[in-house]
Amino acid sequence: MVLSTDKASLGDPAEGLRLLDTAEAFVAPDDRGVLFHQRALGLWQTGRLADADRWFDEAEPHLAANGPDYMYAALFHNRANLWRDLGELQRALDSIHKAIDLYERVLIPVNRAKAIHIEALIWLDLGEATKALTAFDEVRAEYLKYAPELETFIESSYALALFSVGMFGQAADRWGEAIASSRLAGDLRNAANAEFWRAVAAYEDRRYDIAEQWAEQAMDSLYEQGNEPMAFLARLLILQGRFDAEQMGPDFADQVGRLCDALDQRGWTLRLNQAKVLAARARIRAGELELAEEALRFELSGPAHEVLAESLARFAAKAELAIARDEDPMPDLRTGLDLLDDYRTTFGSVEFQAGVSALGVQLSSKGLTHTTNHGSPAEMLQWAERCRGQALRIPPVKSSSDPNAREALGRLRLARQELWDLQVEGAETADALERVRGLEAEIRDYDRARPGPREQAERIASSEIHELAESRETVVVSLFEVGGILRAVLAGGDGLRHVPLMPLDEASELERRLGADLDALSRTFHHPERLRQSVESAMRRNATVLAEGIWDPIAGYVGDRQAVVIPHSQLAWVPWPLLPPLRGRPFTVTPSAEAWWRAVHRPAATGPAIVAAGPRLVRADSEVDAVGALYPEARLIRAEKSDPEAVLKGLDGASVAHLAAHGHHEPDNVLFSRLDFGLGPLNAYELLGLDQPPQHVVLSACDLGRSTVEVGNETLGFTAALLHAGTSTVVSSLAKVPDSMAAEMMVDYHRRCAAGASPAEALAAVGEQRPWHPFVAFGA
Repeated sequence: MVLSTDKASLGDPAEGLRLLDTAEAFVAPDDRGVLFHQRALGLWQTGRLADADRWFDEAEPHLAANGPDYMYAALFHNRANLWRDLGELQRALDSIHKAIDLYERVLIPVNRAKAIHIEALIWLDLGEATKALTAFDEVRAEYLKYAPELETFIESSYALALFSVGMFGQAADRWGEAIASSRLAGDLRNAANAEFWRAVAAYEDRRYDIAEQWAEQAMDSLYEQGNEPMAFLARLLILQGRFDAEQMGPDFADQVGRLCDALDQRGWTLRLNQAKVLAARARIRAGELELAEEALRFELSGPAHEVLAESLARFAAKAELAIARDEDPMPDLRTGLDLLDDYRTTFGSVEFQAGVSALGVQLSSKGLTHTTNHGSPAEMLQWAERCRGQALRIPPVKSSSDPNAREALGRLRLARQELWDLQVEGAETADALERVRGLEAEIRDYDRARPGPREQAERIASSEIHELAESRETVVVSLFEVGGILRAVLAGGDGLRHVPLMPLDEASELERRLGADLDALSRTFHHPERLRQSVESAMRRNATVLAEGIWDPIAGYVGDRQAVVIPHSQLAWVPWPLLPPLRGRPFTVTPSAEAWWRAVHRPAATGPAIVAAGPRLVRADSEVDAVGALYPEARLIRAEKSDPEAVLKGLDGASVAHLAAHGHHEPDNVLFSRLDFGLGPLNAYELLGLDQPPQHVVLSACDLGRSTVEVGNETLGFTAALLHAGTSTVVSSLAKVPDSMAAEMMVDYHRRCAAGASPAEALAAVGEQRPWHPFVAFGA
């Protein structure tokens, strides 16, 4: 029986089962419970779930009567895994609680930790992601205490949690680590399962080539181990990718149907309903509408996040079926997105709130496409709003104000200062960098475990957005894409209007070139004049072409009004002030029209201004002196001894904040994008803990206007964190900017604001004579 267990762990459970059959004739009656349990375990590992359940039933009375006690506890532990796979989550939870209790009695802390790990996974299945993440941290500590080699198993669990909230890229990275660890340990069974989920994450991230490579690898591994159902799922994933890439063969729907039937016959439930949705969509595409409708008649069951995914997929398929029948698809699309909206509010982490939007991309894009082809401009604006900025509707959860989080943030500041000192000295930094990354991970994991507020702002009707824009002599320009064409819905002028613009790919390429031009220009201010002129010439050409494609078609509607631009996610880094028609025109850039509407109506903070400088800026102190003199009772914080805690305190309730400090946008770790002050960094994460964020913030240096755009068209970064916290207007840069230029320009800017100009008006005035500046007013 020991050899059977070894064979199963090495990826050959079928041979393990054969050995058990051989051993049965020689097993003493009192040991039959152990043999039956091992047989059930081997059957579960090969995906034969119904047979495994029967043998667990056979084993239970024998183990209860004869033991050993640790094996009796293991029966409930392993049966909980089986019931998870069958979607019987309450039975799984009851079983694992029994196992935890028995492990406590027999004093096996390692196995107890493993059982708590399974309990956490069941909480995740039930949709309690924040509760599961807290438990994962407890399990990690127990593994480190009793069996450090088991810590690697937590990686797959974290990956599943990240996957359940739409953070597919980070989930894929975690599964990659789990695959490497499992292979190194010789655990081929868990390595194969992780390969499958690595493929799923790549598919959901719309990286179909990578998904197919991993799915083929997983399929081969799973077949070798005799796990046919999981191998069938890997095959289905390959077909799903080919379907989305429109690479189907003539019998595609039949292939999918046969695989679904094979899974059904084996009692398999994991992702089965999503496979049925794929079969239905294939029937729709083939014109077999009655068969498609029949395929969509199934009961939703299983883990909560799995049911959510199944529900969203079914709503999308039902919408496709409605379109094929020339019926209205909108009810199904709205219902699916409403379901997702409620799910988003369960998370306190802004990262998770943003990631959840990725789960609804298919639904929102179908709605936007349908209204573009068949609806009014008002409906287009409504659906464009459902495609972005959803996390901004949720009030921030102030997790950074928790004492434990504050203490960890203090340690992070010290670690970053140590890292900086070592970098200045040219010393070895690997250990210091590892400490920084570890503390960031600790804070991020704490944030992710926070429950959400379970509330969100009401939606704003297109008519209300239009009326507000009209009353402010402003045009709202909402950019979106359908059919590869960048389009605009315009509000605030002569009625709502839809205007096709230019191919999105061309606009995106021009954005990339302009960004490169700006970065090059920031490095050539002190270089030869000929090089500077060459860069400026390239920038002028690219800005002109982009303006011709985006602005010229809407210029007549906009007239001489101010503008609010809501960029497409692929144009998030466009340096709008460089476009000739926008030079000298007041405008703002905002994540969504609803966010702009709410910012305009938000009560303004009225506290004293705060003006703070960070180190290593040539003119920082003179800049804050000049700006501070413009605001009565302004609080000044000079560079070398500037304390981020003092800055954070000064930001709370301030009417105006001017922060002249070096900044760092971290695209892979956005909540730790930061500003450098004398006593350490101020992280974007901390801004979400403000009780009353400042009304108007100016970030006077570096590229903190940049943001990372998640798969679900949500923006994250330092500027985005301020807007999410409730700041109405943030002026920040999309590129690096010379210290002297920033100081001179921002003093002039504040002089105009103090005299009564709005941020957009002041920035337009000071930028008119500085045609290549990268500062943008974000918000309202």
